[in-house]
Amino acid sequence: MKAIYPGSFDPFTLGHLNILERAARLFDHIDVVVASNRSKNYMFSAEERYEIIRLSTDHLQQSLSVVQYPGIIADYIQENHIDAIIRGIRGSTDLDYEIKLEQYNRKACLAETVYLTPTTKHLNTSSTLVKMFLQSKKLDLAAEYLTDNAHAYIGSLLRAK
Repeated sequence: MKAIYPGSFDPFTLGHLNILERAARLFDHIDVVVASNRSKNYMFSAEERYEIIRLSTDHLQQSLSVVQYPGIIADYIQENHIDAIIRGIRGSTDLDYEIKLEQYNRKACLAETVYLTPTTKHLNTSSTLVKMFLQSKKLDLAAEYLTDNAHAYIGSLLRAK
């Protein structure tokens, strides 16, 4: 079975990685899709987000592809014959949003949605929290939520800006 793990991933965290590693045991191949949502203000460009994911998932490269997709995810699912959509949820607020998204996807494509929750260690990990640390120049605090490779890459990006 082929799955998709779509998201903004701004940035990709250990929580995302936890979901992805567990999903990799369930599916033959996963496309990790860096989505672009016009209503969001990103800290990192699509290319930078792609690179952060690539650096974070080196150990999974045989079972996944990382792609940038500027269009509607349901179109990508149809075009690539995806069987399942992987979504991570941390609590009831996430679930409320995800159920609405699932209803849209059910009408727009044939893929089933599979919900995974992060392990307890990563339950409170969020890209928003990591961005807060990074924006306040607390790179050392962000390190707890990122792979070493992603942390080093983000550090180099921030020093260059």
